[in-house]
Amino acid sequence: MQMRFSDLAIDDHEIAMLRRVHAYACSLRELEPESEEGARTGRMLFHLYQQGVRSELALKRMLTTGDTAPGIDTD
Repeated sequence: MQMRFSDLAIDDHEIAMLRRVHAYACSLRELEPESEEGARTGRMLFHLYQQGVRSELALKRMLTTGDTAPGIDTD
């Protein structure tokens, strides 16, 4: 499957959602978002998003409980 540029584009609403998820996950873990661990959480979030997880609730759950959505490989 060939990836198109439009597949990589993230609009303002998606960026806002990713920021909310990152802030939520860092807050729950008592991490500073700019810390090394906060940055690691951000990378994990972006990886999940790139893998196709688009639901805010699913992303929050995956980052805070380790649960994965059915059919999503997070390795």
